Parts: sequence; structure tokens; C-alpha cells
Amino acid sequence: MADTASSSFLQFVEILTPKETFRLRECGGTEGRPGRLPQPRGLASQAMRWTYVLRARERWLGMGNAQLAHEADAAATLHDFGVNDAALQRLARATRVVVRMPYRSEGVGWAARIFPWEYVIAAATRRYRRAADRHFTVMRELGMSRRPAWKPNRRGAGLLFVHSAPGGLRKEWSFDDELRRITAALGNIEIEVLADPTLEQLEEKVRSMRPELVHLSGFDNLQGLKALRDIAQARELVEVEAGAQRLTDLLANERYVPDGMLLAGEKCGVAVVSALRLAAALGAGGHRAYFVGVSTQNSAARTSALLVGQRAALASVGFQDAVENALIDYFFELIYTQLSNTDPTAWNLPLAFEQAWLSTRQKPDATRATGIALWAGAPLMHPRGMRHAEARPAELLQADVAPYLQCVPEKELNYSVLHNNGPLFSKFVIQRGNAAEGDSLDIDVELHLGAESARYRRRFKADETPFYDLANEVHVPLTASLMRSCHEAVNSALVVQLSHNDKLLSRETYRLRLLPVDQWRDNDKDGQWLPSFVLPRDPAVIRAVEQAQHYVRVLRDNPAAGFEGYQAAPTAEEEQLLAVDLQVQAVWAALVHEWQLGYINPPPTYSSNLDSQRLRTPSSVLGGRSGTCIDLALMFAACLELIDIYPVIFLLNGHALPGYWRHHAFQDDYRTLRTTSVGATATTVGEAAADSSGSRQQYSWQALGPGAYREIRELIQARQLVPIETVRLTEHCGFVEAIESGIAALAEAQDFHSVLDLVTARVDGITPLPIVGGSE
Repeated sequence: MADTASSSFLQFVEILTPKETFRLRECGGTEGRPGRLPQPRGLASQAMRWTYVLRARERWLGMGNAQLAHEADAAATLHDFGVNDAALQRLARATRVVVRMPYRSEGVGWAARIFPWEYVIAAATRRYRRAADRHFTVMRELGMSRRPAWKPNRRGAGLLFVHSAPGGLRKEWSFDDELRRITAALGNIEIEVLADPTLEQLEEKVRSMRPELVHLSGFDNLQGLKALRDIAQARELVEVEAGAQRLTDLLANERYVPDGMLLAGEKCGVAVVSALRLAAALGAGGHRAYFVGVSTQNSAARTSALLVGQRAALASVGFQDAVENALIDYFFELIYTQLSNTDPTAWNLPLAFEQAWLSTRQKPDATRATGIALWAGAPLMHPRGMRHAEARPAELLQADVAPYLQCVPEKELNYSVLHNNGPLFSKFVIQRGNAAEGDSLDIDVELHLGAESARYRRRFKADETPFYDLANEVHVPLTASLMRSCHEAVNSALVVQLSHNDKLLSRETYRLRLLPVDQWRDNDKDGQWLPSFVLPRDPAVIRAVEQAQHYVRVLRDNPAAGFEGYQAAPTAEEEQLLAVDLQVQAVWAALVHEWQLGYINPPPTYSSNLDSQRLRTPSSVLGGRSGTCIDLALMFAACLELIDIYPVIFLLNGHALPGYWRHHAFQDDYRTLRTTSVGATATTVGEAAADSSGSRQQYSWQALGPGAYREIRELIQARQLVPIETVRLTEHCGFVEAIESGIAALAEAQDFHSVLDLVTARVDGITPLPIVGGSE
């Protein structure tokens, strides 16, 4: 939907501090109107571009040069909006910053609402705040015709806790601990629970209860559908606003899955509920809650904004991107503790948010979040009680309970996960409880492997931290021979225990299925480990490169030519890039003429999961003179890696093929997401109702979703990245024809899943598995 402004509605955005207001240049006016932002750096394109940059932050986070470049770009973006360096310096001295924008409807002004103001303002002012170690809190305000006061409607306000895991998701996820923590934080505030409601049931509950506080917990629509895909039948029907659709069809066009929340369906087990329909249900009967906390990922851009804009809530908090569940729970616990310690007539939600955010951003995991967004329908800069109150870290009341452990282990595991220090647990959080500072807490995790075992043990001293999230720290050693030699699935056990001051508090045993060392799972949990199956030291790869030596000399018309990788191209001039192309072509020629390969189906997995596949090593491919599309892609990528030409693997729906960077500078620009690169203009087309989370990049080496597809297509069109259809090896076709087939395979956005960049994976420690040869 186009973002247009009529003559009766002038879209504006203001940045407010306690001392001054910065009116941004007019956005969304008619063509030729004075002050219109130049294209392509208008608000809509900037909103989509910055959303994509932050979705892909795992690619560049931690790279100092990239972060500095993005800080400079953030400042340039605000310059385009009329905020110059002098204004940025004054902004950096503020303690609170409010971004105010109007609201008329969902389709008007959407670009300003999805723009990641928190990050861009913080990044643009960081150079001025760094020396003085200053921090500020960014909040968002929707300007509407009627501006209510900051107060609840009645005394003794209650909270409605809605948790939704429909369609079998509840078998995998539980909200018991979240409910317990919220109940403890609320103190004497009444709480009612509504589990897995339909939209109609949610509306009826709001009409009857009229809660002042609402807490929504569960899944945003796209996240929930992807989780459902792993446990449901492919043809399962899902309710959407227009009727019912198959789950696979919805995910094939995921950019059309709206932001919102997954609820139970009236006729199907699951319903996709848009943010607008959710707001209508929570505002049933003209009710307007004081605060709605949306404890789902990707809820800030539309879900929380529309709850406020549609007058279902005076204020709402949502998350701009994916955030660790433990961090979300901690943040809301702080918010509710602050409110419960105050008489409802004196509630100050903006101050409670500021204090909770001040504490939350001090947690290590907060660096992985792009922002927690507070949306308000009432004035934020000087709400009652906030003018003189100073923000301070919020404190939790420690419940009089012993420390306890919340853990959710993976049900299936293979060697590639352990090899790359992947998580054994999707959740592993120790709640400190009443442990005093200095008390000892001990964790013991043991994985049974036949006559051997692999063990993780840790003792640490409790401090003021209320919880410890160890999901990414619990790893077991790889010395047990069973893990390295497992060629069929084996049922095992995982034992976890927690002790406090040497007193055993809990001991749990979980079933675990160990997958064969050569088995890969093509899903959102394990798909990212595919680079470990690229084996450049496999004997067959070494043999292929040796055979290609003859071809590279002929193709380059030089008896002394060899495989020197990018040394053959000191610059990115086209003439020099051809020397890189000819090295790749030489490998192709050797495989076509020397190996004489055919196609074969994958080996059996004996698994009920359709996402599992046994992968052949290059030696197995050579031994059998055949392979699947992914076997051939991995083998060709290994050959390129051996000659120091940077490969990638494209994953499509039901297909895989490799590619390569024509110059190391192209890969470097891609890794750092430099705005001068061709990919900088990707995703500049947006829609008011489109899902905002499809291109989230969870791992630095894997880019996925519609935004990544557009970026990759631009790189291919600019002849920086070259795809190769390696199935054409089995048809003995030429190199140019294979490239043309590779480009054709990537022609449709709905076929694209992701691209894995091998050199980024290697830099981040994703190394080849210790597999040589291999059998089927």
C-alpha cells in the first residue's frame, strides 16, 4: 500500500528532548512539495533499508569498522531528515528522547512506525556520548486527535494474561514459569489467565473483564508458522482472514503473512491474526487498557503500534526483532514490579519503562536486540510524575524460593551441532531465587554415549543478577568415539542437575536422539550448520584440483598458470576478474571430463522427519560417480575453498547449488553490509501490512528471506556473485550454460530460502567436520 499524504493530513515526525524539539523534514508529501526528502533516501526507503540492516546485524555485529560505518550512516540519515551535527550534539546530552508521529490509519504513516528510531538515534549520537558514557531512553508517541491522561480508568486494576501456543505448539512450549514470575511481580494485583483463545474468545474476555493491564505471550505469526512447520503435516490448514490456506502455501509467500499474533482458530487449529484484528479484539466494547505488554518477537513495528493507534491501549511495549526469551521475561518482570509497588492511581508507565530498560540493557544479551519500543497515546515528555523523577536501575523483589533451573533440551542432535558449539538446549536459565551473594551454584550436564559420556560442569558464585542464561554456554567435549562414528540414529539420555551450596536441588533426565555424523537437518534450528559439510581437505577434492591444473593452464593460455585465487585479481577490474572466473571454469572442466558424474537419490535416513538428509562426502561422490544436488553443491564449494576462492551455498525449496564471489572485496562489502555496496538499496519497497520479520538473520553466515533474496539478486546482476547449477555436471554441459542455469534457478523469490557464505562461517568458527571418505 502506498504511503501517501492528503492535503488534510500532513505527515510529520518530531524528535523531542526535555529541552527542545526537532521537527524532521516533511515526509510523504506530494511530488514537488517543498521539503520533500529526495529519493531514494525518503522515509519509506530508509525505513525498509534500516530494518534490513538491523535484521542482518549478526553479519556485521562485532566488526568495529562496520559498526563505525553504520554510525556514520545513521548520522547521514538523520541529516537527510534535517537533524544536523549541532542538533545531534544537543540530542546526545538528553536523558530522554521521544519520537512523536501522527496516527490516522494503518495504511498511512507506516514508514515512520516501522523505522528503527531507537537504534538510528543511538548510533547517530554515539560518537558524542561515548566519551562521557551517556545513555538515554528512546520512546515513541502517537499524536492523535484526542489525547488521554496518564491514569488508569479505575482502582484495583487487574491483568489479563493471554498465552497462546495453538495447533500442537504447546507440546513444545510452556508458559508456566512466565506466569509464575508475572504473578510474583504483580503482588496483590488480580490476574486472570486465558490460554489458547480464539479471536472471538479473546474479545469476549475483554468485554467481561475490562482489564487495565494485558500481557500477550506466544508467537508472532511468521515465527509461529515456522515453528508449527517442524511439528505439523505439510498440508495442514491454517485460518487466515480470507478463509483457510495450507501451511506450506503460507510459508512459500511469507512476506504476505501479516504482523500480529498466532491464536487458535475457529475451524482450524491455528489462526493467523493480524495486528489490526488483534487491536479490535482488545478494544472490544470501547475498552482501552492502560498498558498491553506484547511478549512476542517482532511486535514493535506494527502490533504494539496499532494497539495504541486503534485505542485498544494507552501504552504498549513490543520488540523490534528477535530477543532472548529470558531477557523478555526479565524486562516485563521489572515493569510489573514497578507498577505493583505503586498505587494504581499513581502509576507512571513511562518511568517504569525507563527504569526497566536501564536495567535490561546492562545484560549481555541486550546487545543482540535492536530495541524495546514503548508506544504511547498520551504525552510522553512530561507525563505526571516524570518531570522530576530520575531514572535508576529497577530492582526485583527476590521471591523466597530456592534457586531453580528452567531448561528445554533439544530432542535430536547430531555431531555438527556439537562440533560447532551449537546449543544443547533451546532454553537453559537459572533463576537465582533466594541465593545470597557469594553462594555457590553448580551445574552438571552429562550426555550418555554408550560406555562413555560427555560432561559439562560449572560452579559459580551468585551475585546481584536475578537470572543466568546459559543456553549458549553449555557444551560437551567431543572426545567420545560414538559421536564421531555414529552412522545410524542412537537413542541416548541427557542428565541435568542443579546444586546450591553443595545441596542437590534438582536432577532431571531427558531422552535424546543422536543422529548419524553425516546427517543434516534442513530446518530453522540446524540448517545453518551446512558449511561444516563442505570438506576442502577430503582426498577427492584434492584430486579434483590436481586434475584441474591441466585445464587452468589451457584456459588461461599460460603454461605456468595455477590456482592463486584472488591474487590473480589485485583489483576488481573486469579484466582481472576474468582470471578468477577461469580458475573456477578449470575446476568445472575437470569434474565434467574426468569424473563423469551421474545423479542419484539421497541415502535413507530412517527418520520420520522429512527435513533430514544424509550427505555424501566428495570421496563418496567420486567412489559412486554420482550425487544429489546438495552433494554436488557441497563438493564444488569444497573445491573452490581449497583454491581460495570464496564459495557460497544457495538453498532453495527442495534444491541447492553453489556460487562464488568474483573478488574478495565484494564479499567484504557483503559481510559488513556497507551502504556503498550494491546491496544497500535492497528492500526499499515496503507495504503497510507486510510482515516485518521475514529477513531476520540469526547467524552471521546465513541470510534468508525476501530481503536477502533482493540483495542477492542485485549482487548477481552486478556480476559480483555468480551462481552455478552443479546438477548440470551430470549432464556434462559447459561452464557458461551452468551459470545461466544457476541464474535461472534463482529467478523466483518464492523458491529462495537462504544463502550461506562460507568464508563468514569459517571466520565465526564453523569448521569442516572431521569426516574422511564415508560410506552410505
